Amino acid sequence: MLSIYICSAILGISILILILRNIKIKPRETSKPVWDISLILVAFFLLAYILTALKIFNRIIVKDYIIAVKDMLQILFLFIVIMLIFYILIGFLGKRYTLRVDKFNIGGINILFDKSSEIYIKTVGTFVSSKRSLFDFEEKRDNIYEVLNAYYEAYNFIRSNLELLDPKKNQGLYKISCEILRKLNHFLTTHQNDYRRWYDRVISDDTVTDTATGKSITVHETTIEDVQKNYYRYAELLNDINDINKYMSKKEIKNIFRINFFDWEGKEHA
Repeated sequence: MLSIYICSAILGISILILILRNIKIKPRETSKPVWDISLILVAFFLLAYILTALKIFNRIIVKDYIIAVKDMLQILFLFIVIMLIFYILIGFLGKRYTLRVDKFNIGGINILFDKSSEIYIKTVGTFVSSKRSLFDFEEKRDNIYEVLNAYYEAYNFIRSNLELLDPKKNQGLYKISCEILRKLNHFLTTHQNDYRRWYDRVISDDTVTDTATGKSITVHETTIEDVQKNYYRYAELLNDINDINKYMSKKEIKNIFRINFFDWEGKEHA
């Protein structure tokens, strides 16, 4: 019986210390709650010991109460699980989150669970930053035929991932993406068909007419710069490529897609 009194005294002291530690008499630095947690655990075990020693748990009323509390906790846990599942489903349906399984690799499967807009920014930003000709066209070495391929790939990639965005919740990002699509679509519609037909014919014949002299030039003995300069709409095409480069190099686009550096720096990319 003496041990019960001792435990009760310790319990009371522990509770008192816990209360005093959390009274804000004056401002103090916030410390780690290790001691508070320790005191709570000590108080809990002491209380359990005292109630057990007094045979409180053997009483029918207490037993019924414990069973009722246990049932309520089970119902509460089930309710929390259901609400969590419901919240996740709402997130997926509302395009707040996206679950994506990437390609297999040595480590297994990469599963990304993130906001849909975040997935869009990461995937599109990484893709477009790998296409140098979207930001910088080098007249002396870049093949316009491959540039057209790069623009077409970028257009399709952005369009196929646009469904990740909610036009209302991601209004700014959605607007910028649509503007990029419009510019790429206008460029491709204006130039793609004509240039491809001209280039395919030139490569097939292995000869191109120099627009300045009227002489025939053997394609495989000529640099790509000198070949494509003889395209009949070259000046217009070059001007429109430069316009795309200027637009894609805007700080607003780099910021929104978090492009801090380019994958093609120090490398060769189309």
